[in-house]
Amino acid sequence: MTEGNATIADINALLALRRDNRVSYSIREVAEMTGLSERTVLRRIADGTLHAVRAGARTLIVKPQSQPEKAA
Repeated sequence: MTEGNATIADINALLALRRDNRVSYSIREVAEMTGLSERTVLRRIADGTLHAVRAGARTLIVKPQSQPEKAA
């Protein structure tokens, strides 16, 4: 993913697919996972396309909930 073509859907899909028990990630972790700069992640938070919460002095990006598969 390059900074020019990474969409919010790409970022959310990547976070939702991670197989861990975490519900949030740091700005640095999201930047490393996506190949974006920390500044770009901050821009996505500022423009509202990436959901983040404040926890004291930290800003955490909330992991999107993956949709459960529907039974056939």
